[in-house]
Amino acid sequence: MGWLSAGNVIAVLTALIGLVASFAAVWYERRPRRRLIGYRVQMAIRVGNGSRRRRTQAAFGLLNDLPGISDASLVLLRIENYGAQSIVESDYTNSGPYGLTVDAADLFVRSVVVIPDAGQEHLLGHFTDPDSISYRDSSIQLPRVPLNPGQHYKLLVLLDGDGSGDDIRMRGGIRDGGIVETESISVDDRPPKFSRPARLITVLLTACVVILAAIILLPGHTRGPVGCATGALTVAGSTAFAPVAKVVADRYEADCPGSTITVAAQGSEAGLRDVAVSAPTNLIAVSDGRVNEGGSPDLWGQAAALSTFALVVNDQVGVRNLTPDQIRRIFSGGVSDWSGIDPGARGPIQVLSRTTDSGSRMAFDRLFVSPSSQLANSTAGCTRESSPDVEFCLLASTNEVVSKVAAFPGAIGFVDLRAARKVANAHTVAIDGHQPSIHDSAYPFTEVEYAYTHGRPAPGSLVDSFLNYLITGPGRSNVITDDDQPCYTPDNLPRCRG
Repeated sequence: MGWLSAGNVIAVLTALIGLVASFAAVWYERRPRRRLIGYRVQMAIRVGNGSRRRRTQAAFGLLNDLPGISDASLVLLRIENYGAQSIVESDYTNSGPYGLTVDAADLFVRSVVVIPDAGQEHLLGHFTDPDSISYRDSSIQLPRVPLNPGQHYKLLVLLDGDGSGDDIRMRGGIRDGGIVETESISVDDRPPKFSRPARLITVLLTACVVILAAIILLPGHTRGPVGCATGALTVAGSTAFAPVAKVVADRYEADCPGSTITVAAQGSEAGLRDVAVSAPTNLIAVSDGRVNEGGSPDLWGQAAALSTFALVVNDQVGVRNLTPDQIRRIFSGGVSDWSGIDPGARGPIQVLSRTTDSGSRMAFDRLFVSPSSQLANSTAGCTRESSPDVEFCLLASTNEVVSKVAAFPGAIGFVDLRAARKVANAHTVAIDGHQPSIHDSAYPFTEVEYAYTHGRPAPGSLVDSFLNYLITGPGRSNVITDDDQPCYTPDNLPRCRG
């Protein structure tokens, strides 16, 4: 496949790593936990005289002379439900009335104060009984306190001795769970801005972004985005759609280095004939309207865009609106003077039509010329700039129609709306009161632009890549103009399907 290069594979894998890392971070924060009791020392401060671990301080007042205490310390211990499930009294598996035991190592417990979390004062009800908590020597025994996930209470403990309050441990048994020491910082430390998992995820995602940027920006990287293909391609067919095709082709070449897209529009029929007969693999023909694919079984087409066409008349003709029946009469030779259309208008009508290989002509015939009312006999080209008689001219290109309408005083012709806006000395006419507009679904002179190839394009080929780019990819935005619209939008898809 065209996109299966080393750079693209690395880019895709790097993007997947970034996604996995993000999901892993979310899972880590939301992961299910067992029943867990967590504890951590939030404060351990010596408040008496003496020295410990080369730290000295001065104490005054009661703390300087506590009875029976030679070297006091205050420790704040946090006890919480650290899991994802509630803990009830029966979840404590210790024998006896107590659920947890706090060991203070080589320090002696002198006093304990229970501090509930704000709004959780009801937890104190488990400590009202004089025997609900017991402390002796270096241990504290705590009652079976029920805790919902995230609930906690704290113990402010007065200790005495030459040990360290940082060495406190807690033990006990929890059904289908356990007891863990959680991370904490001292009261004087500055909390980290990010947790360790957050830092790791940030570093990993940054590395992914750097790798992707390097793949795109390093010299020698000539591959385009996934879906691009290289080689040469010609877009032929409709002259009406050629300006849009040229813009999309230029954008594709810029987005997909190594590709060359040439727009060589010579008419819908000519382009279709080349695709059907010569069976090239690097040619796309754009047709104004669907062709009879049964007559050319090798043609394979798909709707690409909606285009708007318009009738244009010389400015010396005062007509501003025509009905479908009037249009039919004019182009079938049923009326020869503008007064037959509008009593206020004067002068012979000079009809400018396209040759039969024109997609614009085919679109016009489908709308306004019935099988029983064919176009009047026409001559190739126009040799006179004015004539007292009706003249029917067959012209090979949009540019010829534009120039002749501007030059002939009584002329009328049809071109795509983009070209009609640029005609000097001429103006467009409404049809049944509807001005030419791609946005007015009641305006009748619109046509679907079909892109035809010789058989279905091979997946990954330049033809397949460019068609996807034009019809459903980034190039679709370049089709959005005042005169054209892409087929594959919610509003336009029903119109393209007819």
